[in-house]
Amino acid sequence: MASTVRAARLLGETEVGPGSRSLPEEFRRDLRAKIRLAAEAWPAIRNLSFQERVALCLRVGQGLAEVQSDLEELLVEEAGNPRKFARWEAARATETALDFPQVLEEIKPRDLPARRGRNVLYHEPYGVVGVMSPGNAPLVVPLYNLLSALGAGNAVVLRPSAHAPTVAHRLVDLFYRAGAPAHTIQISTCRAEEATWEFIENPLVRVLVTYAGSAVGKDNLVKLGRYLEGTTRRVKGCLQIDGRLLHYVPELAGNDPLIVLDGADLEAAAGAAVVGAFANAGQLCFSAKRILVEDRVAGEFRTRFASRVSSLRVGDAADPEVDVVPIRDPRTVRRSVYQFEEALRKGGTLLTGGFTEDERILPTLIEFDARALLDRAPEEKPFLWVEEAFAPIRSLVVFRGDEQCLALANDSVYGLGASIFGPVDRALALARRLESARVAVNESPLFGDPHLPIGGIKDSGLRGSPHKVHELTYVKRIHVGQG
Repeated sequence: MASTVRAARLLGETEVGPGSRSLPEEFRRDLRAKIRLAAEAWPAIRNLSFQERVALCLRVGQGLAEVQSDLEELLVEEAGNPRKFARWEAARATETALDFPQVLEEIKPRDLPARRGRNVLYHEPYGVVGVMSPGNAPLVVPLYNLLSALGAGNAVVLRPSAHAPTVAHRLVDLFYRAGAPAHTIQISTCRAEEATWEFIENPLVRVLVTYAGSAVGKDNLVKLGRYLEGTTRRVKGCLQIDGRLLHYVPELAGNDPLIVLDGADLEAAAGAAVVGAFANAGQLCFSAKRILVEDRVAGEFRTRFASRVSSLRVGDAADPEVDVVPIRDPRTVRRSVYQFEEALRKGGTLLTGGFTEDERILPTLIEFDARALLDRAPEEKPFLWVEEAFAPIRSLVVFRGDEQCLALANDSVYGLGASIFGPVDRALALARRLESARVAVNESPLFGDPHLPIGGIKDSGLRGSPHKVHELTYVKRIHVGQG
């Protein structure tokens, strides 16, 4: 608790504890009031020049650099992230903000070709953006959305995860200290279900960004349909739907493959796989969840990788030597126990890991046979293979040749990311045929670059991996005639 108090005082906050239960819960009416405040404040950020918004983002990065170690402490104490991951996330946040002016160049006004006269392309802000942020990356994800929204000229209402609201509060404070116009960022602790309905039904909200599992993301579409259905009426026999169209940006789950080809640097691949698969106890949408290894190098890679997995340390989040912390959410534990036990019942071979007697999840690796997976109907395949494992449990499959590799990699309803280790030309040819929106070649799945945003297709998202600044602006084209 002492380190929690220290971090809180350094960041100008009252004492917090795991889950920040001391922060008061808000109700839907409170959220509604904050949406109105953001809408009223929107012109202040919209009317800043492009260069002024660029400078704001840069100052946020400089502010993050000054308190990076203190934010790391909050991530450990409040969110329960392993210190190794908390340190990585705090550093990644600083890098993201400092590099963000380059991203904003994507929406800088520019001239277009014209048959005559002049054509100009603008990216205009929508207005008020609602953001439902997750608990597994409670600093980087809200930061990226705030930079994107404000950098593009929007106001934001942020509903952070209940597991780490104080991290979000400190982040918002940093934006205001960097010069964000008053009230352009609002933060709410309203319950997720009520917040979702308010964002959907409130006409002042023009965009909703949500980070969640795919079932929740789809349920939001159901809610959108119900909202529109509730505004349906007939006027002189003609259909009229009074509800507005909400721009919906779902950032959902992943079941990403990591592919190891013959000719890959196996030591580098094994190192990237163990971090990419088990960082933050495997609770990242873009982590590697299905390890696919070519038969000619399978024996050596399996030995290297399993050895690394079995050597991961499990323990307290504050311990700098710990790699994986226990899963706290009981629903996630129950789901993980089911995935583990069912995988073994359906022919999986346990290479390392498992569960302790008190159901603590050890870093676990289960091998499946490629042919057995591909020959089964989707409903007969192991749940560990078909559904995202949001825990330190991963699968390994040996493949033969490019076609079987692609069949396995694309054997998923998800299409977030992928990683390939091996000869570049062959890896690039495979990358083009993967049903994934972001592919890293000879790099970790956690590789960070502001020009490689994370996004998905299929059940992982709607538009692949565009920059968020593109998602939070609409394109306006203006023609100026001659004369």
